[in-house]
Amino acid sequence: MQVDNETASRFPVIVRAWGDEPVRLLLYRVDNKRCYVGSESSKKPIGIPKSEVFGFDMDRFSSLLVAFQQGDKRKLGELWANMPVDDFACNKYQDKLKSSHDQEHVTDTSGVASGHAQ
Repeated sequence: MQVDNETASRFPVIVRAWGDEPVRLLLYRVDNKRCYVGSESSKKPIGIPKSEVFGFDMDRFSSLLVAFQQGDKRKLGELWANMPVDDFACNKYQDKLKSSHDQEHVTDTSGVASGHAQ
């Protein structure tokens, strides 16, 4: 069985989704102030603010999920409020993920600019 190195470099994260629902996704990349997350088979991950993405911890995720499923908004609010700010997954993993700003991804824009001038 062959391992896809790109898939292996994605990190599991907890995303604070609509209605405070905790969702387990993978962190694809970090660009500026956004984290791009999706499922394992995502072709187009979505960009969300860094402050809504946290490093994955099974106990923390389970607690969030139980509170969400039980509709316990007070408990859910407490759990989200106590998520470690220094554990934003985008900050934790950004040096280990590729970014569109990496040198290998930068194109020569001088040809584009000169092409428009003609």
